[in-house]
Amino acid sequence: MASPTGDDLDGVNESRKYPDETVVRVFCMRTTRDAYPSGWAYKLHYGATEPNPPRTLADGTIRRYDNSHEDTKGHERHVAPDPNPDIIEFPGMVELWEQFWSEIPKSEFELT
Repeated sequence: MASPTGDDLDGVNESRKYPDETVVRVFCMRTTRDAYPSGWAYKLHYGATEPNPPRTLADGTIRRYDNSHEDTKGHERHVAPDPNPDIIEFPGMVELWEQFWSEIPKSEFELT
């Protein structure tokens, strides 16, 4: 698949469950809300359908990027088994999307 554009990612909200009991959930949306100074609200989640520490975090996360608290905490990367997220620099939505898919063992979703 060719690299997506910001327009391709704006409004993406998809999830897929796999036979190995893992799940990918992706959400990306442009926003002008003050809580999201980057101009994006997003969650890029790869996890298990059932938590299995230390393979996962308590909520089943194996790897997740999000900015749920961007205005107070910044952009976060959650990686099992460490319960404390890393604060990361936001490279841009397209770049983060590509980084996420390069780090998980699943094929990138086709965007329509």
